[in-house]
Amino acid sequence: MPLTPLHYPIAYVIKKAGDRIGLKLDMAGLALGSFTPDLECLFFITARILGFLPMLDPPFVGDRLVLHSILGSITLGALISMAFTLALYRAFGQGLRRPQLYHLYASCALGNLSHVLIDAVHHTYNPLFFPFTTESVDVLVPLGDYGLGTKLVYVLVLSLSALILIKERRAGKRLFFKLLFEV
Repeated sequence: MPLTPLHYPIAYVIKKAGDRIGLKLDMAGLALGSFTPDLECLFFITARILGFLPMLDPPFVGDRLVLHSILGSITLGALISMAFTLALYRAFGQGLRRPQLYHLYASCALGNLSHVLIDAVHHTYNPLFFPFTTESVDVLVPLGDYGLGTKLVYVLVLSLSALILIKERRAGKRLFFKLLFEV
């Protein structure tokens, strides 16, 4: 965790920081990218329920592997995010200019990578260097304490969420659209 939607505030901060230094990042790509790695968890859970995958012993603790690795997040995760982002533009972005492909890739890859790095702060299994190793990489866990890491992550993302909602409150009924496309 944090819960998948709580990865959004980090994507928002990346977009704002990118704007300040002149990067053309796409908010929808960043947001969907920050959610995409958890599709892997949904896949593993569903496959186990349907009996396609046995319950796996360590080192495969939990439901993170390819999309929760650095390489997987910036390759497969970015491509999945790009497909979802283009579909989102098609469904809701009428009249909006779609980002150029390399800007969309950069946005989706950064969103995915932000998810992986946030999760690496507080999950007990972090296969950051998969496929080279399935060993957990826990160097980002503060003081080696997963509980502390989780508390810090939740304080950060909940605080940022509140600040974003306060800042963007004028959007009114268009809040969803504004947070995905017009940040």
